[in-house]
Amino acid sequence: MGVQEIKSEIESLSSEERRQLSAFLVTLRHKELAEYRSAIAKKIDDVNPENWLSLEEYDQRVAS
Repeated sequence: MGVQEIKSEIESLSSEERRQLSAFLVTLRHKELAEYRSAIAKKIDDVNPENWLSLEEYDQRVAS
């Protein structure tokens, strides 16, 4: 099922069903953000200099 088909199905839902769907999607988004924050926190807390980027490496990654 494609996104356009999903959108069409959503249009046929009642307002209560759309509210429930919206709440579900927000919950999924918060879960994704929590996992992302956890992964970033691990990188920030890494005290091993071997895993750090030099300024040159950072510039190369940002520029690409």
